[in-house]
Amino acid sequence: MINKALTSKWNTFSISADNHLNVIIGNMCRYVRVNYWDINFESKGWFKNYTWNKEEEAHFKKWLSDYIYGVRDAQREFYGRTDMKKKECIHAADWFILQYGWSLSKDDE
Repeated sequence: MINKALTSKWNTFSISADNHLNVIIGNMCRYVRVNYWDINFESKGWFKNYTWNKEEEAHFKKWLSDYIYGVRDAQREFYGRTDMKKKECIHAADWFILQYGWSLSKDDE
């Protein structure tokens, strides 16, 4: 079982326990064609092992901000509330990608 925790200034997230985080990380994995279950989340820099391009990152950001905005349970899981504005959800997606997004491919740097 995966015990690695992701931390933010608001909460601590456990990949093994938090349902919406599993959905988000699983979707992020699809962008780089890697199986979620093949990633070693115990590794400190697990999110540095794969790359995506700017277009993939932008598409994921839109998906993630829409997901957070549209799924009130996700808001509750991550932020302890269910009244986030769209702009706050975009900011949350930016923060998530900055902290845990894949690296940009060399061609897009």
